[in-house]
Amino acid sequence: MDLISVVWEVRPERAASLPRWLGYAVYGAVLRRLAERDAARAGEVHEAEGPSGLTCSTLMGPREGEAVDPGRVYRLRVTAYRPELAPLIDPEGGALWGEGERIELEGVPFRVERVIREGDPWAGWTTYEELIARYGRTPRAWPREVALQFTSPTAFRDGERWNPLPVPEAVFGHLMEKWNRFAPAVLPEALREMVAAGVGVARFDLSSRAVRVKEGVRIGCVGRVRYRVLGEDRYLQAMVHLLAEFARYAGVGILTGMGMGQARALREEERPEPEAEA
Repeated sequence: MDLISVVWEVRPERAASLPRWLGYAVYGAVLRRLAERDAARAGEVHEAEGPSGLTCSTLMGPREGEAVDPGRVYRLRVTAYRPELAPLIDPEGGALWGEGERIELEGVPFRVERVIREGDPWAGWTTYEELIARYGRTPRAWPREVALQFTSPTAFRDGERWNPLPVPEAVFGHLMEKWNRFAPAVLPEALREMVAAGVGVARFDLSSRAVRVKEGVRIGCVGRVRYRVLGEDRYLQAMVHLLAEFARYAGVGILTGMGMGQARALREEERPEPEAEA
C-alpha cells in the first residue's frame, strides 16, 4: 500500500485540562514513535521542505474549555501518502501504537482502546496505482459534482498571506502538488488551468475557526463544499474525483501535519460531521 489512514480511539488515564488545540502535541508524539521505528524516516519527515508525506489530526472529542475525562473515548488520526511511510503506520505491520499502549499528549497519558484501519469513513488504505486505474484509465463519465468535508480548520498560503477560502484552484492545486511529489504518474501542469477555468462551487456550508500556531492565531474554514465541473470534459471530471479521494490521505492546505486541513470526499447521502475542535 502507498496511502493509509488510521484512526486510534484513546482514553485518558486521568482527568486533565489541556490546550484547546493539540495538533502539535499529536505530531510530536507521532515523530517520537516514528523515531523508535525508523529514525532516518522520522528525520526526513521533520526536516521536509514542502509536503512531508504525513498528516496528523488534533485530539478529537473535547470541546472548548472542557477537561478530558477518563470516562470518555477520544480519537486521533494519522495518515501517510508517501509510500515509504505507509508501512510504518499500518496496524498490520505493527502500527505506531497498538491496543493497550500509551500515547502521551502534553504530559497526559492516553491508553489506546482501539485501532481502526478500515470500516470507518476516515480510515482506509489504497495505492496510487489503484487510484490511477480507477480514475485515470477509464473513459467513463464521472458525476460532475463532488463534495468535500473540511473537518478541521483549513487554509492556504498565498505568498505572505493566509487564505481560508477553499476555492477550487486552491484545493485541487494543493492536492495536485502533493500527488506529483509522491505518485508514480505525474499530473500535467495544464490541469491547474483546467480546474481554474472549469470547476466552480455549487454549494457550501462553511464557518471560520481560529487556530493558535507558532506564527500566531490563524483563521481556517470548516464545513463542506460541493464542487461542480462546469463542462462535459471527462478527463477533468475524473481528475477532480481522483484528487478528492486523495484528500483523505493527503489533507488539504497548510499545516496538515499539525492537525489542520483534515478533509475527505463525501457520499451523497452523508450528513455533515462534527468538526475537530480548534
